[in-house]
Amino acid sequence: MKVLVLSESDASCGPMAAAFLRDFSPSLEVLSAGLNPFQAIDPLVVTVMRESLIDLEAYVPRDVNEIIDLDFDAVFQCPDMFCPDTVEDYRALRDYVKNQAFLFYRELEGNKD
Repeated sequence: MKVLVLSESDASCGPMAAAFLRDFSPSLEVLSAGLNPFQAIDPLVVTVMRESLIDLEAYVPRDVNEIIDLDFDAVFQCPDMFCPDTVEDYRALRDYVKNQAFLFYRELEGNKD
């Protein structure tokens, strides 16, 4: 199953959600993209994801227009979130995104029946 994770910048929520979805099910093919992608991933995202044993250091945000022609089975829309300021805020964002991605994953699994 191919999943698109769509966010505004593809520099925080998107890469986090995509990484968690891949962890939940290695059989999922997950791509993350943004409507207005930043040039680089947010460094504090890399830091807090490393705490979850996920390395996003080499991740490069991508524009959704680059992959719009690909066929996806499902789309995970990143929730509108506050802009984190501190490491604690980034951890809260990470945990929230992980929970939302897990709920999405469970819904995908439920639709397989």
